[in-house]
Amino acid sequence: MAELSGWSHVSFSVRDRDASVSFYTDVLGFKTLAVTDRDAWLQTLMLHPTGMCVAFQQHTGNSGQTFDYAATGLDHFGFGVGSPAELQEWIARFEELGVAHSPVRDTDLGQFVSFEDPDGIQLELFYSPYTAA
Repeated sequence: MAELSGWSHVSFSVRDRDASVSFYTDVLGFKTLAVTDRDAWLQTLMLHPTGMCVAFQQHTGNSGQTFDYAATGLDHFGFGVGSPAELQEWIARFEELGVAHSPVRDTDLGQFVSFEDPDGIQLELFYSPYTAA
């Protein structure tokens, strides 16, 4: 069977590409890799120092609605962290930057902190002893 080598990228449809780029740069440390401006859409491809790649698509047909996790499609997107202590460091960073967030929450598989990007897309920072390197 053919195998996957990892994930390539995730692409989010957003209302305001520039607001998303600023948030992911300022809050999460992504850097702009490439920008494409076309008649029907604007795109910015961003790269994190860990190698994660995220794209933001602003389509001209976007109605301006905020994200709805209950609609078919994405529920949330989770970023991994290496320890429970790192979750506390992220909470301190969010508070310094004024980013609303949940407290640390426990699950059967680990712990997480949730927050939202400018479009209301729910993001999580997740620690799991089962997936930690």
